[in-house]
Amino acid sequence: MTKQEFLEMMRLALNGKVSSGLIMENLRYYEDYINIEVRKGRSEEEVLAELGDPRLLARTIAETSGAGDGQSAEYTDRVRHGGSEEYRPRGRARQLYLKVLSRVPLWVWLILLLLIVVVILSVVFSIIGAILPVLLPIVLVLILVKAFRDWIN
Repeated sequence: MTKQEFLEMMRLALNGKVSSGLIMENLRYYEDYINIEVRKGRSEEEVLAELGDPRLLARTIAETSGAGDGQSAEYTDRVRHGGSEEYRPRGRARQLYLKVLSRVPLWVWLILLLLIVVVILSVVFSIIGAILPVLLPIVLVLILVKAFRDWIN
């Protein structure tokens, strides 16, 4: 299979399942990815074999995009390191993260908040407990000196 055949199979598999903008975005992403990997010295066949069946990829894209909800997902930023390029997730990963966080029940958030408060209080009291043996004699001496000065005057 060639790169063009791969992209055409993916386009056909995505057609009607997601928005045209999302189709174009994914086709550009995979075309760029294949081109970059080929420039790194890998063969086109190798890269396509690694990617797998474009219909399976299209199915995954359709399922994770909300199946045609019209939202365009920003999948990656191209980042250069020296002479090579790397793809990193961007808006889509953030959307999935927020989606997972919004599904966490309220009682889990309350328990988490309670644990954070307990940890903060234990740290504060540990610090006070460490400082108190040093601070208490100093405060007592200062009180005695003031009382002695007041008694003399």
